[in-house]
Amino acid sequence: MWRNLKKQYKNQSVPRIPRIQVPAAAADISLLKDLNQGQQRYLYSIMRIYDSRPQWKALQTRYIHSLGYQQHLGYITQQEALSCAAVLRHSTMQASAMVAPQRTILPKVFSRAKNVSTSKTRA
Repeated sequence: MWRNLKKQYKNQSVPRIPRIQVPAAAADISLLKDLNQGQQRYLYSIMRIYDSRPQWKALQTRYIHSLGYQQHLGYITQQEALSCAAVLRHSTMQASAMVAPQRTILPKVFSRAKNVSTSKTRA
């Protein structure tokens, strides 16, 4: 009887929890550099949740499919669909090329000029 029980247990498939893999490029991010592997995985999983890029890609794909369907139904011509797709592609490239402006630390020259101007107004 024990033999049958062991065989039954071995044949069952146990669900596996997917392990989060942190890509090498993401591991070099300053936020993840000084963390151990478990902490890196945890923080990277949170970063993936709040990343809007997959949703943006899905929205673009949906829009392109919608253009194709409207063309198929005859609401728009092929030329109109292609021009709309080109505008979408162009705006996407512009948006990805734009990087959020980072705060710049003013050099000491500017801070000195500010101090000189305030001291002149006091005198």
